[in-house]
Amino acid sequence: MPDLNGMMLFAAVVRAKGFSQAARDIGQPKSTISRKVAQLEEQLGVRLLQRDTRNLSLTQVGALFFQHCDSISQEIDAAKAIIENTHSDISGSLRIAIPVSFSQEVIANLCSSFMRLYPNIELDVQFTDSNVGLVGEGYDIAIKYGPLESSDLVARLLFERQPILVASPGYLKKSGTPATPQELAQHSGILLGTSLSAPIWPVGKGSRKTMATFKRKVRVNSASMVKRLAQDDFGIAMLSNTSCKQELAAGTLVPLLQEWPMEPFKVYGVYSSRRQLASNISAFLDFFAKRYSSQESLQSIMN
Repeated sequence: MPDLNGMMLFAAVVRAKGFSQAARDIGQPKSTISRKVAQLEEQLGVRLLQRDTRNLSLTQVGALFFQHCDSISQEIDAAKAIIENTHSDISGSLRIAIPVSFSQEVIANLCSSFMRLYPNIELDVQFTDSNVGLVGEGYDIAIKYGPLESSDLVARLLFERQPILVASPGYLKKSGTPATPQELAQHSGILLGTSLSAPIWPVGKGSRKTMATFKRKVRVNSASMVKRLAQDDFGIAMLSNTSCKQELAAGTLVPLLQEWPMEPFKVYGVYSSRRQLASNISAFLDFFAKRYSSQESLQSIMN
């Protein structure tokens, strides 16, 4: 029988997208986690992860095995929640605003798992890019991209994502490959944003940061649609490295201007400071921070 602890560590490595980050997340030495995962692979007689000096990816059997490990992990969390709820019953309604660009499939899976853990919670989830008023419009939580404006609201950092510029081999063959941020002005771009979003990308960071313009080919507020249009040769796109990891590995998308790495964007859970943090708000933010990457990884594997 596979070692349960090894299975949970393997799942943690997949969620964290690497041994180093998993070690930081769970507070165990990287060497211990690496050894446990290697022992698990030896027990199973298969390779779960492909490792090289720069990348870590799942094998086909590893992707299938991760789904089961993740499911077991959720069941363990559910069992813990049952025990915790005997002392503090988390219940009530939560109204949550989430940016339209978030994957609705990922959010649906996350909310479904959350409500299984906390059956007395009632959710009202709205996808919107409006600057919602938490108090005036009755929202308990707003998920927002940073940087945030100064306010009397409380913001909790949930996770960070590394943006990269990508394009398809077909587009690059037809239009050429930009060598500098300034050359983006001669290229078609696929803009993720709203009607207020301008065709500008912040390329580079620190003293090398520059605001690069491009010729907008299409503007949409769906990250999955941006990725699809980029794969279909319509232009260059800015996506998070996690959302297109499989496409980069398969070669259907190619990274651009890697000499100009960009600043990571941050995602926050924002709630009102006018009242003490409610247990249901705290539970959702804890769950969101822990599980979003797992659901995102699973969707990327299945697509």
